[in-house]
Amino acid sequence: FLVGLALRIYSIYPNNIILGFDQARDLFASKTIFTDGDIKIIGPTAGNNANLHHGIAWIYFILPALVIFGGNPFWVSAWTSLFNVFSVFIVYELTKSLFKSKKAGLISAFLVSVPYYFIQYAGWLSNPSPTLTTVPLFFLGIWKYSEKKNWGLVLSMFALGLSIQFELFFIYLIPVLFLVCFVLKLGFPNLKTLLLSIGSFSLVTSTMILTEFKFHFSGVLAILGAGQKVGGDSNLLENIPKYADRFLETFSQTIYPTNLVVGKSLGIIVICLFIYLAFRNKKKTQALKTYLFVLIYLLSSCIMLVLGYHGAPWFLIGLAPAITVCVGFLLSKIKYSFLLFSILLLIFISNFSAILQSSDGGQVLLGPDKAALISTQLAAIDYTYNQSLGEKFVISTVTNPLYINAVWSYHYDWYGKKYGYLPSWGGGDQLYPYNTLQKQNGEEKYLYLIIDQTPRIGEQYRLDARNWASKKGSQKVDTKEFEGILVEKYILH
Repeated sequence: FLVGLALRIYSIYPNNIILGFDQARDLFASKTIFTDGDIKIIGPTAGNNANLHHGIAWIYFILPALVIFGGNPFWVSAWTSLFNVFSVFIVYELTKSLFKSKKAGLISAFLVSVPYYFIQYAGWLSNPSPTLTTVPLFFLGIWKYSEKKNWGLVLSMFALGLSIQFELFFIYLIPVLFLVCFVLKLGFPNLKTLLLSIGSFSLVTSTMILTEFKFHFSGVLAILGAGQKVGGDSNLLENIPKYADRFLETFSQTIYPTNLVVGKSLGIIVICLFIYLAFRNKKKTQALKTYLFVLIYLLSSCIMLVLGYHGAPWFLIGLAPAITVCVGFLLSKIKYSFLLFSILLLIFISNFSAILQSSDGGQVLLGPDKAALISTQLAAIDYTYNQSLGEKFVISTVTNPLYINAVWSYHYDWYGKKYGYLPSWGGGDQLYPYNTLQKQNGEEKYLYLIIDQTPRIGEQYRLDARNWASKKGSQKVDTKEFEGILVEKYILH
C-alpha cells in the first residue's frame, strides 16, 4: 500500500497531471456544489449520445479534496490516487480467497501497487479512474457469495452500482453477474440478502434512476445502440482484432510496459495457461469453478463487443486488476525464492522505468495534447503575472474546444489569487460557471493571448485572435513559448 501510494504521488508531483476541458468542466461542476449550493443529480453525457448519462458520483467524489485544498487540482489527483491504491487490499483478498494462498495474494497485491497502467489512471482526473478499485470489489463480492457468505452479494451489488455510477459502460457487469451465477451454480439468495442487495444497488444508482425518470427512460432505450454512438464502430468482425490488440496492450502496460512484444506475449501465455488449468481440472469441481471464475473476470469485457468497440484508451480499464490476479497466482507457483524475487524485481524495474519516462508528460496513456499539462498551464499563468509587474492586464485564449475558456477560467480563479488580483477577460461572453473573470474595462495596460498549439485547432483561428488583438490598437512586445502553449504579450494603447 505504501509503495503504491508513494509511486502514485511521485508520478503526479508537482503538477504532472493533464487538465483539459472535460476535467475543468468536472472541477467547476463539483466546486459549485459547495460555493453556490448547486446540488446536482444528473451526470455528464456519455460519449456522443445525448440520451446516455454517467452517474454523478465522480462530481461528488472529488468535492472533499476541492473544498479542503482550495480548488488545487493536484490534491484532487492525490485523492483519486489514494482511492486507487486501496485496490491493493481488494486484489490481495480476492486472490487469496480464490487460490487459498496468502503468497499468491501478496504477489498480486505487489503487482497492483507498481503497474504503470494503474499509476497512469490513478492520477487521471476523470470519472473512470475510481473503477480500478470498484470493479475488483464487485468480483470479490461475488466470490465471497459463492463461499456461502451472504454479505458478499450485498457488497457486490454495491460495488456494481458504484462502477456504473463512475462509468456507464460497466453495465456490462450485469450480464457477467448472471453468467457467474450460472457457471458457478450459485443458489438463489434468501429474501433478506436479496432485498439488501437490491437496496444497496438502488441506493447507489438512485441519481441515475431519477435521471431516467426525468428523461422518460431515454437512456435505457438507447443502451442497445450505445456502442454505435459512443464507439462509432459496431462491426463485430472488425472489432475483434482491435479488441484483442487493446487487450494484450493493456496486459503489457500492467506487467511489462517497456516492451510491448514481451508484454503481449505474456498475455497470450497467461490466458492459455488458465484455459489449460480449467480443462485439466474439469473433474475437480471447486478447482474448475475457480479457474472458470477467473477466466470470466479476465474476459468479461468481451461483452462490450456487442455494443461496439470503443477506441478510447480507457476502454479496458476494468481488465488490469484481473491481470494482476492471474499473474500473481502463476508466479506463486514458482518454488525458488531467488527466481521469484528476480522476476518481481524485473517487473518493478520495467514499470518504474515507464513511470520515469512519463514524469513530464502527464497521463500519456490517454494521448493528451501537450497544452493539457497543468505544470505548463501554471507556468504560462506565472509568465502573465511576472510580465505585468502588478499592472492590470487582460487575457484572451484560443482553446480546444473553441471559444470556451473553462481551463484558464478555472486556473486563474484558484491559482491567480496568490498574486492578489485576477486579470480581466477580453474574449466572447462565457456562460456560468466559466465566467470567473470580469469583462475588459479599459483600465488594463497589457493584453496576453494564450494560444493552444494543438493541430486540432485550425491556424485560421489563431490568425483571427491576432487580428482581434491588432484591432485593439495593441503592439506585440514579447512572445513566450511553453510546451504546446504560446503566450503573446501586447501593450494596449
